[in-house]
Amino acid sequence: MKALLFPVCLGMVILALPVDHLSAQTRIVRVVTYNIEADIGVTNKQPAFTNITATAAEGPPLPGLIAPPTATNNFAAGGALEGIGEELLNGHAQPLDILALEETSSNPATVAPIVNGLNTFYGVAGMYSNSAYQATENGGDIGDGNGPNAMVYNTKTVQLLASVPIDPPGGTSQLGGVSSGDSGEYREVMRYQFAPAGVATNAGNVFYVYVSHYKSGSSSTANNTNSRAGEAFIIRSNMMTTLPPTARILHVGDFNTGLASEKMFVTLTAPGTNQLIDPLNPAASLTTNFDGSAVPANLTEEDTYLEYRDDYQMMTTNVYQAAVGGLALIPGTYHPFGNNGTTAYETSVNSGADTALNSRLVTNGPVFISAAQLLVDLTGASDHLPIVADYTIPLPAPVISSVSRAGSNLVVSLANCATNGSLTLLLGTNLAQPFTNWTALATGTATSGSLAFTATNALSTANPGGFFIFQEK
Repeated sequence: MKALLFPVCLGMVILALPVDHLSAQTRIVRVVTYNIEADIGVTNKQPAFTNITATAAEGPPLPGLIAPPTATNNFAAGGALEGIGEELLNGHAQPLDILALEETSSNPATVAPIVNGLNTFYGVAGMYSNSAYQATENGGDIGDGNGPNAMVYNTKTVQLLASVPIDPPGGTSQLGGVSSGDSGEYREVMRYQFAPAGVATNAGNVFYVYVSHYKSGSSSTANNTNSRAGEAFIIRSNMMTTLPPTARILHVGDFNTGLASEKMFVTLTAPGTNQLIDPLNPAASLTTNFDGSAVPANLTEEDTYLEYRDDYQMMTTNVYQAAVGGLALIPGTYHPFGNNGTTAYETSVNSGADTALNSRLVTNGPVFISAAQLLVDLTGASDHLPIVADYTIPLPAPVISSVSRAGSNLVVSLANCATNGSLTLLLGTNLAQPFTNWTALATGTATSGSLAFTATNALSTANPGGFFIFQEK
């Protein structure tokens, strides 16, 4: 939203319009990481859904993920992923933009149905797409939680520039635990390069998302901790040697431990080039243990028996500190979707006591999905909860190239817009009013960086004066 205004006299009407070129513009990007457990069946999931076969891996569509778990083909009703787009974070809600997935089975079997379900729900063909790269997992076995990492993204808000596998020395043949003489990286780590959609890429708007599914297992077993440390070493080394020292980086996924004393955390958060920050432990205290009842609001697994924090979004210091000029975390938005601490330790998020989503949802799609339904969806979709956070990314500032009057219509032309970006012209009579109370006069989509608005009857005698402002959609 633009806030800098200047007066324009058109006949007898005094208007105020935004000088977009003089104020910074940003786009909010909603990032989600989710272990969807698509490759191992529903043994740990909500048992009340009688249409789910608990002895076999699910075929698409996944119950609760993109449709209700008891009506898995009803994409118009939505599921957990669409519900994430309804949640208000700092007063803002929007459909997810980046969805990092763990435990998929394959792009055709798992990822494509997710893309199709999201596109069907929002009614926009091609709104969502996915990385074509199919990651590799240890031994090709996807029947026991070894399924590959994957990526889904909103093409209207971000553009995927590259999908790069981050393999151990020796390649995918070295995927496996350190006890077998391998690297410790079990599932092929993926690095995705993004930039805002509709604008030219530059050093300031590019960012990277590393997606991992670290080896599972107790921290009391050396092979588990050493395997996780081995993967962290490969990732941090790649960040330090192949990316600029000021790169904006997210490292997300299922880390399979909440114990900060592990060597994995030490490696990822060690000071130096592209140091990572855990938003829940920014000081990198090695005595912090998130696996337990002391911090129930941070637990992500199992959603029917909450006791572990396994899922993360870590980020480089410039992202966490919201350094000007690139991807920046919006404070207060990082959280597990569906858990704000009102669910007791070792109980299910699908309980009457869970108020995590109450009064935080808005209709941001064709239908409204209630908090109660979303909690049911979550326990049907996976035994993990997704981690959600909002970030800002800078965009070029549009420039008003002309303002004119055509009878009672107001005509405004803009340049330097994000291609395919959608803007709405709002009318208000009081600058102190929330913008939600302003009247939408016209909406347009920029082509080749330009956009022209015609606001019908905006200058009629019914509107003797007012303020106009543009809102990006």
